[in-house]
Amino acid sequence: MEPILSQSEAALLDKTLIKKYSLPESSLIDKAACLAYEKTKEFLSGKVLFMIGPGNNGSDGLEMARLASLDGFSVSVLYLYDKGNGENIRRREALAGNVSIADSAAGYDTVVDALFGFGFHGSIDERTSEVISGIESTATVISLDVPSAFAVDADITVMMTTGKVSVYHPAYRGKAGTLFLVNPGFPEHEIEKCKAECYLLSDDDSRIRRIRYTDYKNSKGHLGAIGGSERYQGAIRLSARSAFASGVGLVSIITKAVAIRDESPSIMIADGNDLSRYDAILIGPGWDDGDPDLFGKAAESGKNLVIDADALKFVPAHKFSYKAVLTPHIGEYRKLAKALSIPDGLDSETGLVDSIRSLSKLTETIIVLKSSVVWIATPENIMIYDGVNPSMGVAGSGDVLSGIIAALLAQGESPERAAVDGVILHQRAGKNALKRYGYYPAELLIEEVGRAR
Repeated sequence: MEPILSQSEAALLDKTLIKKYSLPESSLIDKAACLAYEKTKEFLSGKVLFMIGPGNNGSDGLEMARLASLDGFSVSVLYLYDKGNGENIRRREALAGNVSIADSAAGYDTVVDALFGFGFHGSIDERTSEVISGIESTATVISLDVPSAFAVDADITVMMTTGKVSVYHPAYRGKAGTLFLVNPGFPEHEIEKCKAECYLLSDDDSRIRRIRYTDYKNSKGHLGAIGGSERYQGAIRLSARSAFASGVGLVSIITKAVAIRDESPSIMIADGNDLSRYDAILIGPGWDDGDPDLFGKAAESGKNLVIDADALKFVPAHKFSYKAVLTPHIGEYRKLAKALSIPDGLDSETGLVDSIRSLSKLTETIIVLKSSVVWIATPENIMIYDGVNPSMGVAGSGDVLSGIIAALLAQGESPERAAVDGVILHQRAGKNALKRYGYYPAELLIEEVGRAR
């Protein structure tokens, strides 16, 4: 896992390390700009515009403009602010006469956004908004550190020093495009050990237990899956199938929907009278109105749970002692937060961290917030998986994920571990499915879960 920092954490890290190692500001800017230029040079083409802000982000852009000019690119700069810090003004003066000065962002093939970095506060002014809106849709847009004020829609973002939490916010991730990370000169070991509220997961963080040669159906866990209805019959079926693909030994569906009883010869059908027989319980996919009494019975069973979809509405009446994983999508999260009188943070660059941690603490659960980027939260830890795989945005994909996590619980993983491993397995399967099929239904995603397991 790699630390990704909030605005205040990133500012403190920069300040601390600059002081501790007596790092010259100008040298950091030179290296940051050089590395960013190396990462993005291949994407520069035609007429290139650098939009320059008044701070160090603008200074990075000015040095990149100088390098691009030396390499023979047709370079223009656009100054939206007459004033700037000392380093910024010095670099403007050094560049004067070597590049053209622009008064708008229209007519360029490549636009480099060096207006504001992670430290920007407030909202942009009318002139800046007008310039940003003038960027043509055919232009390749490259942002430095973060897309400025998240008003810029970047194709590429080059983050400095560490990843930034705001870039991975579900509402803003789509504005950042492809991500690169460069270190302008800080000791790597200091970055690795820095304190952070959030961490970025990679596939290497998976710890799924390998199935032993001696395992058989009873040693691989029995999952009870509560859900399905006459209106929504597919969701619980997909969850059950994905649980099998994830290595569970037995699956019983608990449902009142008659048609689901013919789902598969491999899947048993049961009533909800005895929940003690299951090693874990999944509750909610396709459940429609659900059954609050059965939900209460599951909540009080002492079993590890995955609570998804139509069962999430029953969560506010219970606490789960961190034996449950909630798997809401964005809309379900908003409703759940509202029901518990917690600001959802979904429209704020910084608010989601506090919101998801508070929701985890109040419900005593692990939260898996499903979107193009997946947030996993406990009261102490927030882990983020940067999926950005639009092929997974298909009906049933979330049901596949809930089945995976529930299967891992039934196989003995802790709720937090099952959430992390389940998300990674789901995303890995999605990457493989994209390569194999392009776009696909959830049934084919399940096949890739089995291969990736």
